[in-house]
Amino acid sequence: MADEPQQRYAELASFGEELRREREIRGISLKEISDATKISKRFLEAIEKNDHRTLPAPVFTRGFVREYARYLGLNSDDMVNRYNFAAAGDDRIEKSTHLDRLVQPQVQPLPKERERERKSIPPPYARIDRNIYILVVIVAALIAASYWALKHKREARAEEARVDTAATIAPKPIPVPVPAPEPPPVDDMLKLTVDVTHDSWVTLEADGKQVLDERLRTGDHRTFDAKESFRFVTVGNAGALALKLNDFILPPLGRARQVVKDRVFDRGTLQELQSETHNRT
Repeated sequence: MADEPQQRYAELASFGEELRREREIRGISLKEISDATKISKRFLEAIEKNDHRTLPAPVFTRGFVREYARYLGLNSDDMVNRYNFAAAGDDRIEKSTHLDRLVQPQVQPLPKERERERKSIPPPYARIDRNIYILVVIVAALIAASYWALKHKREARAEEARVDTAATIAPKPIPVPVPAPEPPPVDDMLKLTVDVTHDSWVTLEADGKQVLDERLRTGDHRTFDAKESFRFVTVGNAGALALKLNDFILPPLGRARQVVKDRVFDRGTLQELQSETHNRT
């Protein structure tokens, strides 16, 4: 019988620790959850620290746990059940059982409009302004149009000069232009190889499109292709990934258990790796 309280307390500790770990993996702060759910930051900290006596009666705390889990994208019913099991050592749980049918949690439900809006909002690390992509496309189109206009103007001037010269000077054989040497071939695609040495949450984009958003397990091997660039939006354990870009080994993203965000590898990175390899040889 003496082992039952210790077992419950161990379950309670693992419950709060899991919520904190899932929140940190997603890069979400307690203040952001508090602002969105209107739950006191003090109660959120008490849930993560398993400070059972700081929390209100379990009938209200279950509502806090449900809103917390929903915001993180977890199964809220499963988390509430785990809390009930973990909080079984609290003598207030028996007193609050009959209140579940009479008292609603203090957390006010969001209006349907705000609920739909919140569900449509991706996690912070995936909130990228689409106007940036539109601006990039516009700038690229303007650069291409300017280059074409300048090239056409130069060719027209050269043609006019040749006509004027032909009118005043006797025709001469036109020398055959010597073709310029072709530049060294460039890989058409970028290839990223990911080998996982320890568990880590990874969110990755290829050419601006999300291609990975999950927890990778030890021993996993993944490959991805892109035309221009790769972007690690979030890596929960930076020291757990061994990376290669087109068979060139990339330096580690960071230390073990370090959370890293917004790391980009593109064609410029590939050229630097090729130059370093050439200089060493």
